[in-house]
Amino acid sequence: MAKQKKLSLGIDLGGTKIAAGLCRDGEILKKVIFPTHAAAGFDSVISVILGAVEKVVDGHDHKNIAGLGIGSAGQINPVTGEVIYAPNLKWQNAPLGSTLAKALKLKVQVLNDVRAATLAEHRYGNGRDLENFANIFVGTGIGSGFVLNGQLVHGSTNSAGEIGHICMDPEGPVCGCGNKGCLEAYASGTGMENYVKAELKKGRKSLIKELAESKFENVRGPLIGKAAEQGDELALAAIDRVGEYLGLALANIHTLINPEMILLGGGMMALKQYFMPTMLRTMKKHILPVADQGRELVREARFENDAVLLGGAAIFA
Repeated sequence: MAKQKKLSLGIDLGGTKIAAGLCRDGEILKKVIFPTHAAAGFDSVISVILGAVEKVVDGHDHKNIAGLGIGSAGQINPVTGEVIYAPNLKWQNAPLGSTLAKALKLKVQVLNDVRAATLAEHRYGNGRDLENFANIFVGTGIGSGFVLNGQLVHGSTNSAGEIGHICMDPEGPVCGCGNKGCLEAYASGTGMENYVKAELKKGRKSLIKELAESKFENVRGPLIGKAAEQGDELALAAIDRVGEYLGLALANIHTLINPEMILLGGGMMALKQYFMPTMLRTMKKHILPVADQGRELVREARFENDAVLLGGAAIFA
């Protein structure tokens, strides 16, 4: 009989919620979710994490748990487990890994959240049989993780994969990072919403204005999707614009690293039926023929809500 694999813990640490899970070989055995309460400070968040771990461990001997892997938003040092900078947590140089290792008497490793999600896809998801792929997450922002020659790429300063901040137009709209013309300013959920708001302010007619009750704060992705379902021209144009810029970015990725596959996930996939035809058409137009060869270029990521948690647990699986 094959020896049963050890248990491992995974945590998805975000600005608003913390999800913790007890896992074995890609299966979540128990999961809990708590509010982060990031504004209360580092020590408070640590207490929430410890409470979440206690809930999912639920009587299991720590000797049977291989370790705790955390996927956290922000820039992470995976060697020290330090959160170098995470604006949504309001942390700088926070000793997350060492603090939890001391408190739990467990091995702890911390990764950037999108890299953790990429690891989950590589171990258990749609990147399982791939040695070279990119995992692109398109939601409120845009992030990515890369696996090259079977290894997760971190970069020399642990900031590899910031595809949301490649420049598409140096004179383009201002991005949240402060630069102009970043991909995120065009193709993220936030970029799409900002484009629609700007067009409405110019006086463009749209069902979106009616659905939003003339309140700009109500102009969100799901509402734009609802307008698109009813054939609204502005909604369809805004989503199509996302596809065009994503297609250009994915073509650049293919030209640069020639991956076997690009996986695509995130909240914007709720609108995939509208933007993916344009995205794929634009991508194929701009990649080299040697990279295309008529093969499948983009595949939807397998995991949605649990990708980061599973990726954290996969570190010790």
